[in-house]
Amino acid sequence: MKKLIVLFFMLIGAVSFVTAKHYSLTWKKMNMVAPRLEQIGVVKTFTSKELANPYWSVGCETIDRKYAEFKNYKSYVGQLGIGMARIQSGWARCEKVKGEYDFAWLDEVVDGLCEQSVQPWVCLCYGNPLYGAKKGLNAAIFTDDETMEAWLRYVTAMVKRYKDRVKEWEIWNEPNGNKANKPEIYAELLIRTAEAVRKADPKAVIIGFGLVYMRTKYTQDVLDILKKHKKIKLLDYVSFHPYYHNPDDATMQIETLDRLVKSYDERIQLLQGECGCPSILEFGHALKYHEWSEYSQAKWNMRRMANDFRMGIRTSVFTMVDLKYPNMLQSFGLIRMNLHKKVIYKRPSFYGVQHMVNLLHKDRKSIGWINDRVKVNTAREISVAGIADTEGKTVGVMYWYSDRIPSDELSWDQVEMVIKGLKLKNPVVVEPITGRVYAVKLPVGHTNEERMKFTALPVWDSPMFIMERSAVPFDKVSR
Repeated sequence: MKKLIVLFFMLIGAVSFVTAKHYSLTWKKMNMVAPRLEQIGVVKTFTSKELANPYWSVGCETIDRKYAEFKNYKSYVGQLGIGMARIQSGWARCEKVKGEYDFAWLDEVVDGLCEQSVQPWVCLCYGNPLYGAKKGLNAAIFTDDETMEAWLRYVTAMVKRYKDRVKEWEIWNEPNGNKANKPEIYAELLIRTAEAVRKADPKAVIIGFGLVYMRTKYTQDVLDILKKHKKIKLLDYVSFHPYYHNPDDATMQIETLDRLVKSYDERIQLLQGECGCPSILEFGHALKYHEWSEYSQAKWNMRRMANDFRMGIRTSVFTMVDLKYPNMLQSFGLIRMNLHKKVIYKRPSFYGVQHMVNLLHKDRKSIGWINDRVKVNTAREISVAGIADTEGKTVGVMYWYSDRIPSDELSWDQVEMVIKGLKLKNPVVVEPITGRVYAVKLPVGHTNEERMKFTALPVWDSPMFIMERSAVPFDKVSR
């Protein structure tokens, strides 16, 4: 009898463990604070099937090294409304016996994304120990003939298999992160791989570099080699990873990189291919040794997205979920995971990305900075960018404190802001992390033919939106 009782309680405990529900305390807290405005609704969100937004991508990296399990978070990707997702090709996982390829795991990822109307783009990167080439981050690029020929055979097989589902191919990840990968070594890999991709799919889009540290000298040296060999036309995009503690500090370097790339070929575009923020203090990887939290992570991601939209650059948020590296559980995920690579809860940054994608969808265009048209009564630096519809008509602005690293503080300053040339008939204020929509009534906002003036306008170190009410997809708050 005692054994039966013990077994009963063991079963109850097991069921409780399996069915336990976790919630985000930080998300709950963020929804308990608000600026001093009347809330009238929340941003209505649409899935990737409904939006298919080409501006935005999310990172689904490292599945090739089993640092994450796609099946465990697959259903969450399409909820963001994003149109793209970055994955890594995983040569070492696909070819475990020379000349034999097993693409089953990659089929699951590619098809799983396509089912949700998320277009996968593939980073062809890392070596294969089968040929004596390392397969991890900052791995040296192989230069011997046997490995290069095996690599090109693998690339060809990849492109032929997925060319009906994958249109864009990135060549290597952060090659300049290893001093051994000199410009001439990466240039040869880029040229030979791009040619193999285009031979297998003449319509393929080629993305080069995947730069870390934003080193323009490295980029220039590689581009010089491509130009010398008349191979510049192989390149459609130059991708970069702008990991700066203050995301706004990357702007000048991005603009410098863009001018450099355009000096070789005006056709080549920039692509922000991987960037995100930890949610705890990390001892490894990007943005380490800073006391990040889920609050500052969400603010950081909003500012990176706002900056990239302002510059008209396609962008990818790193990363969908926490990644279980051999030495740590990396905390960059929009979703918090456990050590079993299972979902625990959505972080505030998940909802923030979801709302930004739905606010800045394919029918929205950037007007760029309008700081020269703005007067505001604060000593802190504020960035203000304009938003237009497809016909070029201004439908709103976004603004934020841009002078410091995002903080954990959940409070807003109140400022008076005058914006010349802004004409909105029925403006609302939107806070994109929580997605809350607020009314703007006189005397908070008023207009004349030349300007709009807002008093007691909430501002903090994360983007806020002033938008034409009709331009915001939102559900009303029940009264």
